Formats: sequence, C-alpha cells, structure tokens
Amino acid sequence: MSANFYTHGYEDGDDAELLDEFAPRPAEPVQLKGFSVTYDRKFNLGNFESLAPAITVWVKSRVPEGAAFDLHDCKERLRRMARENVRAQWLRLQGKPEPIFLGLSPPADGGEDPIYIRTVSVSLFYRANLGDYQSVMPGYTDWADLRHVAHSPGELHIALERMWQSLWANCLDEISRAQGHGATNAFLGLPPVAVEDLTAAPPPNGRLVGPPVRANGSH
Repeated sequence: MSANFYTHGYEDGDDAELLDEFAPRPAEPVQLKGFSVTYDRKFNLGNFESLAPAITVWVKSRVPEGAAFDLHDCKERLRRMARENVRAQWLRLQGKPEPIFLGLSPPADGGEDPIYIRTVSVSLFYRANLGDYQSVMPGYTDWADLRHVAHSPGELHIALERMWQSLWANCLDEISRAQGHGATNAFLGLPPVAVEDLTAAPPPNGRLVGPPVRANGSH
C-alpha cells in the first residue's frame, strides 16, 4: 500500500513584489486566504488487482482581512477528512459496514468555523485482473463546487457520499463489461437524495452515530 499527501496554500499578492526592507512589517506578513489538501492511496488487492482512490479539497477563509485564525486546527481537520474519504472506499470494497463521516469536523474550540469548503475533486481507479495476462483499469474523476452545503457538515457528508457512489457505479460497470458480463444497468449519475435524510451536524469527534446515510434515503 502507498499513500501520498499534498498541501498547498495561497495568499493575496502571491506575485507581488517583496516589501521594501525599510517598510513597516506586520506581526504576521503572510495572510492565507485558503489552501488545498490532496490525499491519494493505492491499495494492492493481490492477484494483480489494485484500488486507487484520491481526493482534493480546496477551502477558503471566511475571517476578516488581517484576522488571525487557528490554521493548525483547520489543516488538521481537512487532512483527517481527506484520509477518511479515501479509507471509506477501501472499507466499501472490503464489505465492512463501519460508518465513516466524510464531511469536515467542527473546530476543536466549538466556535464558528473560520474556513469553508469550496471545491472537491474525487477520483477512483480500480484495476481488475481479466486473466490470460490481461487487465482493465477504469478511472473516473468528478469535480463539484460544494459551497452551497459547506455550512452543514451533514449535507457535505451526503454530497461526498453521492459523488463516491457515482464513481463506483461507473468503474464497476466498465469492469463488468470487460469481464464479458455486460452492463450492470446501474445508475451512472449522482444518486438522488431525500430531503428528510439531511442530518444534523456530527459530534465533535467527527464520527457518525448509527448506520451510515445512503444516497437513496435508506439506512
């Protein structure tokens, strides 16, 4: 198994000239307006098969210009979110029902979150052995602007779960065709979600209580 983590921060005036050495400098010269985290991992399944899920999350700061916020806590929560999304795909393949929260956990201090998620990209590559030294490796990537659900950890969880389910449906359909079993007749778009299943925010530890929420509205 292998795993990779990447982070990238960005600030206002990235390409601006450096301040003159005699100009007054603020206490913290870097004003981060947002950052991104990418996490990908390859799971070797044996028999020349593998699974490679990946996620990239871009966040923006909502604090006023010049205001300080706990960047360490923000990055740690986002890194944990990325790892949990990838880990959930491994558990899905193993048929393990452990519920995993896919959204962003609330800040450690319980206050208003200084960041919000703007865009998410999820990818899934699944190599299947066809025998006779042949294999197929379908891969799909979906991008989504999730600002409309960034205020609600529960809604963010459901949005990500729907995106992952769509990737799985596409990959498994291609593998079935390559194996000679024909199409799976699965729905290849985003699964529908029932409004009544939009759950409340998760506990501070970021874990779901009870069975995981499924995109079709059942549990």
